[in-house]
Amino acid sequence: MSAVTDSPSGKLTIAFFKCDSLQKESIEKHGEYQDVIHNLFEPLLPKHLDLETLTYDVLEKREYPKDEELEKIDAIVISGSFEDEAHSDTRWILKLAGFLIKIYDEYPRIRILGICFGLQVIARAFGPSQIKENPKGWEVGSTRMDLTEIGKSIIWGEDMKSAKEPENLKDHVTMQQIHSDIVTEVPSDFHLLGKSDICPVQGIVAFYPEDHRPPAFTHSHHHTLPSEPWCNIHIIAFQGHPEWHEDILIPFIDNYEKKGTFDSGFAEKAREQSKKEHDGERIGRVLLRVLGVA
Repeated sequence: MSAVTDSPSGKLTIAFFKCDSLQKESIEKHGEYQDVIHNLFEPLLPKHLDLETLTYDVLEKREYPKDEELEKIDAIVISGSFEDEAHSDTRWILKLAGFLIKIYDEYPRIRILGICFGLQVIARAFGPSQIKENPKGWEVGSTRMDLTEIGKSIIWGEDMKSAKEPENLKDHVTMQQIHSDIVTEVPSDFHLLGKSDICPVQGIVAFYPEDHRPPAFTHSHHHTLPSEPWCNIHIIAFQGHPEWHEDILIPFIDNYEKKGTFDSGFAEKAREQSKKEHDGERIGRVLLRVLGVA
């Protein structure tokens, strides 16, 4: 859990659902999963807002927020995982999917954010949506995601006016990747944000109903919300890792090479790909805007 100071202005509270651990080399330099997402968000926050991350180990300990804790949580962030495929009927995955449905039904104020495996388990929970091993192989390193019109509006729009004119916005974004499973179809009531050359679903979004005013955040004393379309986003998820950089990704690549999952040629190309520029900070700003942070 991050250190938080009392602030009269507000506190953004995130429940981080930890579904795996990083490599030892990454942890020594950058901390665990929850520290890395905190490191992405905290530098982007305005000075009047504090960030609190509450970590729940949903894999090993099957920890989840109690009802009284949910009352102060603004968002749930679901991490990546190398433990199981998202389509496996393992108990921890089934419990996680069921808990996300509970949050959606009983705590609609809480926004849900998914990263990598997080996208896949969201697609499973709110499907029907097939998840399978990618016949085109692994996707590793900084990767181009070609955006839909909705994707361009959400990721590159600066305000309501520009978001309503996506034809004038950048048509792609890049993110670090490492995965071999893919979501093959967008779940019901969700919209596609973009795709890559070998992955048909790189991002998804679900909006609040048009006839319902989106709920405010616990850190918003005046019930202010970001402008459209960001205020209307209930769930958003990406296959890529906006919070990762090459120093976190390369130990995974090295480990897969040692295990024989990657041959030396693929591993070397993956390492080079991971060193290319990416838009992780941009995605971080978008996610914070979804959470009511201008």
